Amino acid sequence: MNITAKTRFALKALMDIAYHHGVGPVQRRHIALRQGIPTDYMDQILMRLRNSGLIQSLRGREGGYHLALEADEISVWDVVMSVEDEPYSAGPHNPEENLAYATECITEPAWDAVSSAIVNQLKSCSIGKMLADAEGRIVAKGLDPVDLMEQRPKSQSQTGGRPLFGLVQGS
Repeated sequence: MNITAKTRFALKALMDIAYHHGVGPVQRRHIALRQGIPTDYMDQILMRLRNSGLIQSLRGREGGYHLALEADEISVWDVVMSVEDEPYSAGPHNPEENLAYATECITEPAWDAVSSAIVNQLKSCSIGKMLADAEGRIVAKGLDPVDLMEQRPKSQSQTGGRPLFGLVQGS
């Protein structure tokens, strides 16, 4: 199973929007700058998240994006299914086309179990929980999450080309 850049960027964008939920719509350029998401990916990701009903958009000068659901109602699996073209599988792809399938089929139940466990874990992890965990890590480092997320984004040239704040661990 491979978590693609599209999924990682979608999680970062959604967590940024979730952080600002209830405050007002978040502009895509601010999300992109804060989270270090390339703008060409940003439009594709936001369109897919909107089409799947996870976010809504408001047009106009004060427009932007906001959650369509509460953060605790959105699972990581919902995000994966919104932005990826094909569902994940830990097993063989197109086994009927695999000449060695006859010898591989004895492992199919094991791969199905692995896939099931991964999907269940992604379904049980909400954006709200991930956001709370991220804030906990930030506070543990002695930083203030409000200062990091509420400041007006600077251009990447002002931050040395690095995102101001990456909510998803390892990003």
